[in-house]
Amino acid sequence: MESIGHERDRSLKFVQIVFAVLALLSLVSALTVSTRGVDLGLPENSTYPIALAFLLVGAVDTILLFAWEHIFQRTEL
Repeated sequence: MESIGHERDRSLKFVQIVFAVLALLSLVSALTVSTRGVDLGLPENSTYPIALAFLLVGAVDTILLFAWEHIFQRTEL
């Protein structure tokens, strides 16, 4: 039983790291597109929607991180 608990803890930590990294990458991408979108070859009127999309993906990743943690703790009870 102890090894199952250890694997669950390891799995939770891995999922937390993945969601956190994805959220950070999305936020960095939003910042990059909003400040350097034209330099990257994007049309000027497209930078705002693209940056907003990256920002929303980062927010959803953060929400999923907390939801996953809440669900995972519920199954342990």
